[in-house]
Amino acid sequence: MQNQKTFWPYGILISLFLIVLACIITIFVASKAPVYEDNFYFDSYQNVELNYNEIQKNQKTFDENFKLSIKDKESFMHKKNQVYYINEGQNELRVSVDNLRNFDLNKLQIQALLSRPHTSENDKKLQAIIDGSDLVFNFNIKEKGVWQLLVKITQDKNSIGFFKFFLQTK
Repeated sequence: MQNQKTFWPYGILISLFLIVLACIITIFVASKAPVYEDNFYFDSYQNVELNYNEIQKNQKTFDENFKLSIKDKESFMHKKNQVYYINEGQNELRVSVDNLRNFDLNKLQIQALLSRPHTSENDKKLQAIIDGSDLVFNFNIKEKGVWQLLVKITQDKNSIGFFKFFLQTK
């Protein structure tokens, strides 16, 4: 009988050890990462979850009355999203409001937030200026990278629109 030693039992033990180690590292890294809370609807996720159908109904009513688009900005497509270029420093962004039913734009309540997609540290509330049929946002970008402009427009309690515009510094 030959007395050969094989490596495969050690290979199995080492593989099991590496799998357990990878699971422990994954749990450790995941517990240190911050929880990402989307503020697209300008509310907590609990309220959005409870009222999601009503929010969608209000959005549909708003979309029947208005259509928003960014004017005169160079852009590109990225993963089905239109991304608009902005400059580092002072920016003016014009959002065209197509008024489909001739409502008074001055009666709209507008909330706007300039945010980074991955953190809420740099969030800035913006004031919208109504210039004819445009919403004008003036803001200062101090960091290069990806930004998003979140806009909530309230016409009345049954017509509320939520919009997200993706921005990228040149």
